[in-house]
Amino acid sequence: MTVTITRRIPPQRLIDAINPVVRGLAGSRLHGLVDDQVLILHVTGRRTGRRYDIPVGFADLGDELLVVTQHRWRTNLRGGSDVTVTHHGRTTPMTAVVTEEPAAVAATLARAVERIGRAQAQRRFGLTLPDGYGPEDLETAVREYALATITLRTP
Repeated sequence: MTVTITRRIPPQRLIDAINPVVRGLAGSRLHGLVDDQVLILHVTGRRTGRRYDIPVGFADLGDELLVVTQHRWRTNLRGGSDVTVTHHGRTTPMTAVVTEEPAAVAATLARAVERIGRAQAQRRFGLTLPDGYGPEDLETAVREYALATITLRTP
C-alpha cells in the first residue's frame, strides 16, 4: 500500500525574516535558545568564493549530524567540502558530504528515522511520515521534493 509523505516547511519570506535573528542567537551567549534545533553552516561559494552563513535544522546521530535540504546552495558542497559549523556557541571545522541520489537519500533518511524516532524525524526533517509508510514512499517523497542529505562529521 502506498501512502503519501508530505513536506512541511515555513514560507521562504518567513525564513528570510527569521534567519538573521537565528544567526545572531547561535553565536551569542543565548545560543541555548536554538541549539537543539538549529546550527549555522558556514559555506564558501564554489564560483564566487563568498561566505554564506546558513541556519539549518539538523538531527544529531551521535557520531555525525544530518541535514536535509531541498535548496540549491547544497551544490557548493558536492564532492565533499570542508565547512565550519556554529553550534552550542562554538565554531567547529567539519567535513560535509552531500548525497543527492534519491535511493541513497531515502536510505539515509530511513536509518535516521530508526535512530531518532519518527516524531523527532518529522520535526527535524519537515516531513510527515504517516503510519504504514515504506521505503518506496520515502524515495518518492525524496524525488518529489528534490531532497538531499548533508552529513557533517568532524575531520
